[in-house]
Amino acid sequence: MRQTLFLIPQEFLGLPLAGFGWLLIVWCVFSVVLLAVLTRRQGWNKETASYLPMIIIVAVVIAFGLPMFVAQHGGIPIRGYGVMLLAAVAAGVGFAAHRAQKMGLHPDAIYALAFWMFIPGILGARIFFVIEYWNEFFYVPGDLKTTFFNAINFTEGGLVVYGSLIGAAIGFVAFCYRSKLPALAMADLIAPSLMLGLCLGRIGCLLNGCCYGGVCEYPWAISFPEGSPPYQRQLETGAFFGVRLTENNRGDIAIAQVREDSPASVNSLKVGDVIVKINGEEPQPSVDKRGEKITQLDAANRLLLKASHDGILRLQTSDGTIVRILLPKAPKWSVPVHPTQIYASLNALLLFFFAAYFYPSRKHDGEVIAITLGIYAITRYLLELIRTDELSFAGTGLTISQNVSIAIFGLAIVSLLYLRRKPPHTVWPLQSSVPAGGEQAART
Repeated sequence: MRQTLFLIPQEFLGLPLAGFGWLLIVWCVFSVVLLAVLTRRQGWNKETASYLPMIIIVAVVIAFGLPMFVAQHGGIPIRGYGVMLLAAVAAGVGFAAHRAQKMGLHPDAIYALAFWMFIPGILGARIFFVIEYWNEFFYVPGDLKTTFFNAINFTEGGLVVYGSLIGAAIGFVAFCYRSKLPALAMADLIAPSLMLGLCLGRIGCLLNGCCYGGVCEYPWAISFPEGSPPYQRQLETGAFFGVRLTENNRGDIAIAQVREDSPASVNSLKVGDVIVKINGEEPQPSVDKRGEKITQLDAANRLLLKASHDGILRLQTSDGTIVRILLPKAPKWSVPVHPTQIYASLNALLLFFFAAYFYPSRKHDGEVIAITLGIYAITRYLLELIRTDELSFAGTGLTISQNVSIAIFGLAIVSLLYLRRKPPHTVWPLQSSVPAGGEQAART
């Protein structure tokens, strides 16, 4: 885990980086060059002018939004997550452009498509995450400024793949409609690139410490340092004591797990024992200051968090027995967990090879993206079973990503059944030796 790779100072040669400084200068130069190239290719028309809104939005963020972020962090932190995110985009776009040229499509169409998909993808991924964890990580009562910056600070992690997929899909459909390009054929073309980008992006999750798994006793388990998301989660759930609580069928707080070779393993606790008090307090459901419901299990976990800081846990069972568990000293590293980020990265890498290999054998446009997303939905559902960073959503007993996985899998199946009822047909590769799409891309 390495959240911050290095820190860029606030000023360079007496000129600030953010605000009306170096970054704005670089962005303006880049924008002028971009518009000049587009104007040279296609003239100044409506399509060229369509880039102006995005250019202006980024410039406004650099000039007025970024300075507050820089002041808060004492510079511009270069995050491992952000670096891997950019690497994912570069690799995905580069591979898609290479494949497009081989199919007879001008690479400029891919570069333009990437521009249309990147911002909506980031926004969708962040909005999805903010909605899911609004009360836990973002909302600060009475402090709109802090709440706002918590919500937009995506370089430290907090992007959800499915949110990115939804946002990017909106940009993708808009681009294909505007450029009069076949959407299903384009989706098949970029399907391997989506998985390649996801493969690299999950390494960013590992550097950031997010998307972590549950306690693992296998040799490849990894530990995260004090203060990391997995470490904090284990403080809240009593993992350092070696116990995990649950709510049984009768609604009682009970022991769900006693980990071997842990402080709890030397006591008489057994899985299924009902716990009535934690450090002398009885966990009770309530409502917090924000009006959010606190379940009995939530209250129990809060008592476990306090006990983790105190270094002693006293559990009173339903038969009156009091079990004392001591934590000799605060650990510097988390209990080893499943490296789910690596699992997800390898999963995406395998899907990348599958999609690239299957592409020449497709019989219908849309098959590659449908099968790839269908398989990903299955593997993502299974990975969620060993991840512990997401909670049940809307009383379904499943995480929000598992619910979305079910929906995407169903959509993939329906799409494949629909495609198989049509005569075999694919748009690419084109027979002409002149790459197509250049004119369309030039008009985007």
